[in-house]
Amino acid sequence: ATLSGKEVVPPVETGGNGMANFEVSDNSISYQLNVLNAGKITSVEIHKGAAGTNGEAIAIVFKPKDGSGNLLGNLPKIGDLPKISDLPKFSDISSTTQKSSSFSASGNINESSLTGPMKGKTISDLISALQSGETYVVVHTEDHPKGELRGQITENTS
Repeated sequence: ATLSGKEVVPPVETGGNGMANFEVSDNSISYQLNVLNAGKITSVEIHKGAAGTNGEAIAIVFKPKDGSGNLLGNLPKIGDLPKISDLPKFSDISSTTQKSSSFSASGNINESSLTGPMKGKTISDLISALQSGETYVVVHTEDHPKGELRGQITENTS
């Protein structure tokens, strides 16, 4: 699925884009996600719904381990960092902001990833939903909690 802000309902202005690939084999689904220039990712989900419509989440593809949107895991807590007054002073550095970012993840979707109307069902149920053409991927971010990027999942038979 090609991911963009213009596919989100309603469309979202973003410099972000991405690609989500799913590979089905026997009774498993593996995924590869690549996202560029999007906000801080809070989750990536598969939703049931045709293009141009919104539907319920049916599988969680990716969620940061600590649930905070922190993709790096356990970094020091603010209280554990040195106080500003204890740091050396630098007068010649101007503020910088990083606009560009990239994110990649890969893994497997298993039955514990199923949610909403798909909860308690099997991977083969999810495979059937994916093959129906009525599913899409959403990248949820802090800036766009309802979705910054979206792409309809289509079957590639080549």
